[in-house]
Amino acid sequence: MTEVDQADVVIVILGADFGFKTPSGESVTQQEFRRAKAGGKRVLAFLQDVPVEGPQEAFRWEVSDYVDGLFRATFRNEHELSDAIVQALHQLNVTRAAISEQEFVERLQQGQGHGQRHWNNGSRDTRVEIAFVPQPELSGTLRQVHSEHETFFLKLCQAGLSSLKDGYKDFDQGDLTGINAGNVAWRHHDSGMAWFSVALTTDRSSHDPFAGHYISPSRVRNTAEAAFGLITHGRGGWFQLSLTDISYKLFQEPPTVASSSLSMPHRQEEQIVERQLLIPASQAAYNRWLDDVFFRMGRKLAG
Repeated sequence: MTEVDQADVVIVILGADFGFKTPSGESVTQQEFRRAKAGGKRVLAFLQDVPVEGPQEAFRWEVSDYVDGLFRATFRNEHELSDAIVQALHQLNVTRAAISEQEFVERLQQGQGHGQRHWNNGSRDTRVEIAFVPQPELSGTLRQVHSEHETFFLKLCQAGLSSLKDGYKDFDQGDLTGINAGNVAWRHHDSGMAWFSVALTTDRSSHDPFAGHYISPSRVRNTAEAAFGLITHGRGGWFQLSLTDISYKLFQEPPTVASSSLSMPHRQEEQIVERQLLIPASQAAYNRWLDDVFFRMGRKLAG
């Protein structure tokens, strides 16, 4: 296992055969995979598209279920395996060259300084915001995105985050472009950085005096999932999900029947933030990250 301990990256190739079974009942490859997993190593896994059974089938499921630090691909022949290895190493290089979390935060602070002031209207509604910085960063994206405001607005409406009757207003300032559409604001920077903000307004016709003290997890989740397809254009990079104006509010679905009392939490935090680097960034990988985010948020914002 010395080679695994000293390696920066461990490549695992799984075919149909389990291989030599050690006294522990594991194959040598299985031992190496588990050692790499325990050591937090980057694992590049390549699974041959062949029927498997018995312990090899269980091992493949074990590899498939592991999502941390793992690139995984299937192959049918040597040519596909070679291509997959090249792709994996390229993505590994992109990940290593990515900016740090602190640099990501600094990029957001610099970019949001101008665009954000236009949606802070003094409302105490909780706001969910998803920010994204592609890796590697881009340049010269402003001209094309500037011409796509109407297309973006229609996508908002299709996602149920805005309505055609409300319309939208263009936003253009310096290296930023975007739109304001009701409770939604979208900004895009020339570097490819983008952020998407939605105010979780309560139904003004509600007769529940406490309706504004609930933060609906399902509504936050739906907004966050929709944002992926709206602002990433299929690219990997840094993601940030934040909730602002959350003090003295409950992170749970509002009651369907108006209540006459509310046990209000004494929590005074104004904001909660989660960040993650996802390379590559698929909707499935993004949703798995959201699963972890909402688990942590639920614990932090419990009563």
